[in-house]
Amino acid sequence: MDLPYEGGRTRKAHVLLAATELYVAASAHTPRERQQFEELFRQLLRDTPVPHRRIIARLLAPYPHAPNGCLALLAFDPDPEVSAAALATPQPIAEASLVNRVTRGPETVRAVIADRRPLPARVVTALFAQAAPDTLRALLARDDIAPDDDALAALITRAEVLEAVAPDLARRKALSAPLLFRLFLALDAAGRMEAIAAAEARTLSELARKGDPRILAAHFKPDVLKSLVEAALSGGRAAFAAHLAYTLDLPADVAAGILDDAGGEAIVACLRALGTSDADTGRILVRLFGETLPLERMRDLLRLHAAITPRAAMLLVNGLRADLADLAPRAETGDETNAETTAPSRTATHRPLQDGIAHAERRRGEAETAPAPARRSLPSGRRTAG
Repeated sequence: MDLPYEGGRTRKAHVLLAATELYVAASAHTPRERQQFEELFRQLLRDTPVPHRRIIARLLAPYPHAPNGCLALLAFDPDPEVSAAALATPQPIAEASLVNRVTRGPETVRAVIADRRPLPARVVTALFAQAAPDTLRALLARDDIAPDDDALAALITRAEVLEAVAPDLARRKALSAPLLFRLFLALDAAGRMEAIAAAEARTLSELARKGDPRILAAHFKPDVLKSLVEAALSGGRAAFAAHLAYTLDLPADVAAGILDDAGGEAIVACLRALGTSDADTGRILVRLFGETLPLERMRDLLRLHAAITPRAAMLLVNGLRADLADLAPRAETGDETNAETTAPSRTATHRPLQDGIAHAERRRGEAETAPAPARRSLPSGRRTAG
């Protein structure tokens, strides 16, 4: 009793592939033929084995007269190879279906969708919210794709992926100045130069607005700088990273990343923000990076140290500790306040020493002034000249 059933089922499994081969062999079809093929397709697809479904998808995807209903069924096939082949069709697929398929994955399917042309903005946003770095790099290499604010806002919630594609976003001029500063360590050399140029532009704008050239200078006390230089020359990388984090109020992982950075631009920005001399900067670079950076690269970094203004360097440093959630694109409000000039929201364990007052000095000063009730302490936001 079972043999005829099994034999019939086996024959049934081959019917759809044979029908598809006949269907695509014709140069055109009447509406009635298209309808009949789609009805047959719906009835037989479930019983068609995966190897056959893969062949069917590859046959129908490039065929100009493939029924949309057949392609839609294949696009949501549980086998990723089947769905990927169907989604490679040049025929239109509903935007909602593409978004749904991006959300479900897997990555091979997302990569095929990322290669579709044209690609609606909602699908691009879904890819930025779900796709892996390699898929997003391929997407950003397309001239017809310009990520909008929604896409960037979705990507900002995925810090590791954002950092992986930061150089590609910078090349597309898709990153705002605050994001360039925050992602400085993840950028390539060209992206870092763009970030530095953006910081200098912000500095010039701030100078024009305030009219006070003193904002361009660093304001750290000599004792603070001396301690930092000594930590670099005698304490090694770990001691210097700890001093750097303490002085600039950087998270420990960011300070460690600056010391591990192969390019060297980040440490130069930190030293320039602190106001170290060219001679001290050279000594620090040789001590910490002499074994890893060639001489010519050292010279390039010293030239960068001489070229960048301390205020621009401080904007970069402030940006490194900003919270990505605060940098998500928002609607234009006309407010010029931006992330690199406001208090960073990443948690730090101490206050920045931007006026050059060490914590020991601060505590000693508080102890000396505490018995005098008539004297009021300085507001925490006020800075003492270095």
